[in-house]
Amino acid sequence: MTKERLTIEEMEQQYPDEWLFIVDCEISENTELLSGHVLVHSPSRADVYDISSRYKGSAAIHYTGEMLDPLRYQLEITDFKMAMWRVLSG
Repeated sequence: MTKERLTIEEMEQQYPDEWLFIVDCEISENTELLSGHVLVHSPSRADVYDISSRYKGSAAIHYTGEMLDPLRYQLEITDFKMAMWRVLSG
């Protein structure tokens, strides 16, 4: 995990084209992710999802690269959030 809190811009510079699992998140009033601590980073989305499925607490997943098919990504993330909610709440 990064020792210091990073802004989204700093994360994108430090971890280009990678999936990030971010904890201790600072969120804006508009629910935008502003900063946090990167717990895991990987070019593989599966690596980040694997860690996230075992993490207890609030966190965010962020991709620092360009999304080639944003609609597909949104659908997958929605399914993931619902699955995580069922795991964490049940």
